[in-house]
Amino acid sequence: MRIKRGWLFVIAAGIIALAGFFSEAGAFQKQTNNENAVRVDVKPIQLVAGKPAVFEVRLNTHSVNLAYDLEKISLVQDESGKQYQALNWDGSPPGGHHRKGKLEYAKLEGSPQSVKLIIRDVSGVPERIFEWKLGEKI
Repeated sequence: MRIKRGWLFVIAAGIIALAGFFSEAGAFQKQTNNENAVRVDVKPIQLVAGKPAVFEVRLNTHSVNLAYDLEKISLVQDESGKQYQALNWDGSPPGGHHRKGKLEYAKLEGSPQSVKLIIRDVSGVPERIFEWKLGEKI
């Protein structure tokens, strides 16, 4: 059975695209902070130098109103101290007891080795810090 050259190109391009997808998507470990009756789960969706930093964020509680503007109370910081303000929250509106969505930041500049996502003042906790090394994927 002979495969035409054009099909080989299509198959090879598909394999390369899938490899790139799996190397970024789902590659970082979810982290959890569970203080003052609010559980915050964060998982990076994209953490690559030169691309926007994107995180999936979930907040859950049974007793606290989650009326927080996540764009305003969060930031990303790399190991050199450079800070990135949130550009977009694509998810549940403020309020309620269960929220989830994606926080997006500007593209990471230079070649950062690690980043922290810092979420401030949720349920009286001054800072909830989530940190990943860019070279350590699961």
